[in-house]
Parts: sequence; structure tokens; C-alpha cells
Amino acid sequence: MATSGAAEILLRYDDDQDRQHFETLFASDFVIHAFATDQGALDYLPSAATIPTAIVLLPNRADDYLESSLLARARDHHPRILKILIGDAIALNLLVKLLDHQLVDRCFEQPVNPDVIRSHVLTAALTREVQTFSPDTSETHEGPKPAILIVDDEPTATRYLSRQLERMQDEFRVLSAISAEEAQLVLQKDSDVAVVMTDQRMPGMHGKELLDELRQSHPTIVRILTSAWGEVDVAMDAVNEGRIFRYQKKPWNAAELLSLFRKALVQHRTLVSARDRSRSIAEQQFAELRQQRRARLLEHLNERVDGFTGEPITADFLDALATVRTLPAQPPHLRASRETALEHDLVRDFAGMAGRQLSTLQPGHVHGIQNRQAFDQALANALENPAGTSETQTPLMALCQALATLMKASGLERSALELTRTESGLMVASASPLHMYSHLLAPITRLSRPLLEQQSALLMLFVSTRLLAGDIDMTGGDQCLRLSLHLPIQAD
Repeated sequence: MATSGAAEILLRYDDDQDRQHFETLFASDFVIHAFATDQGALDYLPSAATIPTAIVLLPNRADDYLESSLLARARDHHPRILKILIGDAIALNLLVKLLDHQLVDRCFEQPVNPDVIRSHVLTAALTREVQTFSPDTSETHEGPKPAILIVDDEPTATRYLSRQLERMQDEFRVLSAISAEEAQLVLQKDSDVAVVMTDQRMPGMHGKELLDELRQSHPTIVRILTSAWGEVDVAMDAVNEGRIFRYQKKPWNAAELLSLFRKALVQHRTLVSARDRSRSIAEQQFAELRQQRRARLLEHLNERVDGFTGEPITADFLDALATVRTLPAQPPHLRASRETALEHDLVRDFAGMAGRQLSTLQPGHVHGIQNRQAFDQALANALENPAGTSETQTPLMALCQALATLMKASGLERSALELTRTESGLMVASASPLHMYSHLLAPITRLSRPLLEQQSALLMLFVSTRLLAGDIDMTGGDQCLRLSLHLPIQAD
């Protein structure tokens, strides 16, 4: 028997032996409701306690299901049900029609690997748990026009198709590339590409390989594979494992493609809405974790840092960090914080590193630097040896060591710092922004030593500036920050 809460499958079969074999394979994994007719399954759906995760079809003749009332009902009223067809021999034309009519989502030929079916059904069940909304795709979307990118090594045919599509509509732009490599360059330059249709057989990287990469790097781009060759195995693999939107046979028909691209743009907006919704939920949940992390950092650093300087340095440091905008929180960040020792290790390791660096500092306020030459020399020494080896440091040495560490992390040279003599001292400012892809208050999945060293250097910059009776101004941006220090010069 399947365990309570197991995913449910609505099985539509034609042959009783096929039903028995399927139940033997999967009855321990799923709750199976089997029906020999479409009408029987349709009568069951309204009374079902829960909507099935998947409909699995075991036909004698797969082409009979082009007119299936069950599949049409699932498509129109239950779009989140995964529809899987398992047949003996499935022609490419039939596969294309079933996909184009959105009657099936996956298609397998017998003999099928049970583990593959389990994986698809369980993935559908998990995905459906987090899909708690249906985005409105009918609304007008402002902003730049989306782009359709057509990738094919026959530029003449692509240009002709592009001109036809551009004359037929004003909803999207049409871009082209003659290879997967050129397509990747187009995607780097144009952030509004919503759909990619690529030929399978091209020199270099094949179309399916390109789409597999896009699935990871650009998950909201809708992917379409096209080919003039009747490669049903390639088409099935692209649909089942590559999760492409459609498989489109050549030769192309502009009117058919226009309809396909419009459907693909609706799917793109759905994917973008789902991504943004997921990010928003994750950000809201991470906001609470961020406050807890900040409180623990203050608890562990206040006595060490503020007690050392006699000023509320820690709070100022954390407030400044919060102005640096990093990538948004994702579910993996939440899992890392909730299910691992990440939060404990972050506070422990950072507080320990900060404590060790403070122990090398000579205490007491110095009330400024001697002169600009002293600063130049200390900075030059730090840039030559950014790791630092001194057992004790003056505040000026610590400040320059911190600057060197931050500049090295951003790949910047000495010229990135601007030094200006003022009436009351020396102004030190970063002419180029310093990169900070993550920080102590940002979503992370793991700790790294470079992260801790960069954050510790920034804290030491705050500490040493205050020990020199100076002022520090830090302005955060998108994964970057700008610094401005004012250091008084000691009176003769």
C-alpha cells in the first residue's frame, strides 16, 4: 500500500494486463485510481478528495488520444496535472500534435524505466506544493518588447521567417543567430529574450545542448526545439528530460509559428511571475532570519569591538552593510539557514576572526595621522603584503591593511583610491566601486574564508578609522560599495 499523503495518479488504460503491470510497479509509491474509459475518469474527478498529481495513459493506440475528452478536460480545467503518455511506438507527427494541443506533457515508449516515471511524478507533486497562485497573463505588460531568438545555421531561411513575423505582428522583436555560440552572445547583450527556438542539427553545439544550458542559466526563457529530421528519440528526450515547451518540425510556417510564439510568451510571463513570487516569499521569510542574525552578531561583537573603541562601531558597521544590495534570497538560502549549522558558524567564525585582528591593534585614540607621506608609505606596505604578518599594528597600519584587502577582493590597483588634502586632514575615497557580492547580512548557502576576510577587513576599517579620530562614509549599491574616509592630521 502507498503511504498516507502519497501522490495520486489517475490511470487511464485500455488493456487490463497493462493496468496490472503498472500497479505492480507503482502501487507502493502512489495512490492509483484506474479507469478503462475517459467517462469513468471524468465522473471520478469532481468527487475526488484531492486533484491527482498526474494522469498516466496506457493506450493500445496512442493516436486515439488526440480526441480524448479526459485530456482536454485536464488541459482546460486542471493545467497543473502532469499528463504522461506511455506507448509502444509513438510517431513523431503524433508527438508534435499532442504537444501542440497541450494534451500531454511527457511521452515515453515501452519498455519504460520505472525510476524515470517516479521521478517525474514526484517532481510534479513537489512543484505543485509551492505553486499557490495563478498569475494573470492577460494583462497588458509595459516596458521593452520581448524578443524571440531563432537559432539556425541557414541564415537565409531565418531572415525570411523574421521578416514575415515582423510584418504580421507588433508584439515582439525577432532576433537571430547562426550557432549556439552566437546565441549565447546575443543573450548576454539582450536581457529581454523571452523565447529561444533552435534547430537541432547545427555545427558545434547542437540545439538540445543549447536548450539544456538555458534551462539552468535562463530558467524563465521558453525553449523550443526544431528540426527537419524525424528524430523521435531526440524529440522525446528534449520533452521529457529537457522540459522544452514544444518540438516544432520544419519546414516552418510563419502563421503557425506566430501562434506558437504567442503561447510561448504567455508561458514566459507565467514563469517570470512564478519566479518573482517565489523570490518575494523567500525574501519575506529571510527578512526575519536577517534580523535574528544581526541580533546575534551584535551580541557577540558589542563587547569585543565597542568595548575596544569605546564607541558603537558594530551597529554602524552592520547598518552600512545593509545598504549593499545582493542577489535576492532563494529557497536554498532558507534551507541552509534553517537546516544546517550555517547561522551558528557564521557568528562564531566571524566573531573569532574579528577578535584575533583586534588583539593585534594598539589601543587608544591617536587623533589623526602624522601626514600624507605616512599614509602613502603605510598603504604601499599593505598593498605589497595584503595578507599582513605583524603581531602588532598601529591604527594606521590596520586601516591600510583593511583597504588593501578590500581592493584585492575587487581586483583594484592603488589608482582606484583618490587622496585629497583638506584643511583639516586627508580625504581617502574609492574612485571605483568595491565589489561585494555577498556579506554578513546577505542570503548565503555556505561560509567561505574569502567572505569572512572581506567582512573582517571592512569592520577593521571602521574600527581603525575611529581610532584615528576620523570619519567613515560607506554607500552601498548593487553588489558594490563606495567608501570615503576623512582622516585628521595630527597637529605639530
